[in-house]
Amino acid sequence: MRTRCLFFLAAFAVCSSIPLQGQKVLQLERAGSAKTQKIGVGAVLTFRLHGDPAWYTGEIINLIPEDSIIVFHNRFVKSSQIAAFRYELGWARGVGRQLFWFGLGWSGFALVGTATDGIPESHYRWSDAAVTGSAVAFSWLLPRVFAHKTTRFGRNRRIRLLDLSPE
Repeated sequence: MRTRCLFFLAAFAVCSSIPLQGQKVLQLERAGSAKTQKIGVGAVLTFRLHGDPAWYTGEIINLIPEDSIIVFHNRFVKSSQIAAFRYELGWARGVGRQLFWFGLGWSGFALVGTATDGIPESHYRWSDAAVTGSAVAFSWLLPRVFAHKTTRFGRNRRIRLLDLSPE
């Protein structure tokens, strides 16, 4: 009993003496809304700068709130220079894949049913091909239309860098 108490006391002393780093976050705000989105160090962002049509992707290495600078692995960017963020939407790819397999399954079951039902009047119909074709077409189109979401910054949205470490 006594050794367990000493062990916990020693563990507490060691853990409390470790210096903790402050938490720095990139906060996305929307005018008129209390909800914010916080992005921490280590997150991967896809962003576009003002006046530049290219999209850049980088991992946040550090945030310098005093100067509003975001440090990526290959560049420094002031938060006021960022025009937009782009987020990948994963649901579109998953739903597209499910639509593709639904269309193939529809034709497969129609072909197997036609071949094995023993009724000479039943056959693979134009409607079966139309369901398969439209499902496959939508499975190709859906991930391209809904591949990502773009958040633009300006009058209604802004980026703030915060240091939430205790003083």
